[in-house]
Amino acid sequence: MDRDMLTYLIIGLVIGFIIGFIFISVISPKARKYAKVKQELDQTKDELIAQKQMIAKHFSHSAEILDNMAKDFRRLYQHMAESSGQFIDSDNVASLDFDSSSNPDETKEITLDKQPRDYSDNSSGLFKTDENKS
Repeated sequence: MDRDMLTYLIIGLVIGFIIGFIFISVISPKARKYAKVKQELDQTKDELIAQKQMIAKHFSHSAEILDNMAKDFRRLYQHMAESSGQFIDSDNVASLDFDSSSNPDETKEITLDKQPRDYSDNSSGLFKTDENKS
């Protein structure tokens, strides 16, 4: 019987340690606090991963839109360059005269007789002196 009793004692101690460990880890305030902090950390990591994916998707989509804009701009530029020849010949551009009264062979030169003044001769009345108060 000693042997059976020793076996039961060992089994009882092992079961007791297991139950004690579970009881302490579940009920212990430190263990609960640790579990809560670990849960918050895992949740924050998941949110960070989701945010990184969202930012990567945003920049990828923005780059795609900019690429499309660049392609459309190139297409517009090519269209304008190709079709401009249909409307205006390069020989006719020089002969366009926007001022009907002038001679096309005559070149105009713009000169200023005097430099413009940044003040007026007349007083605005904003600042009144003792003489102007009467």
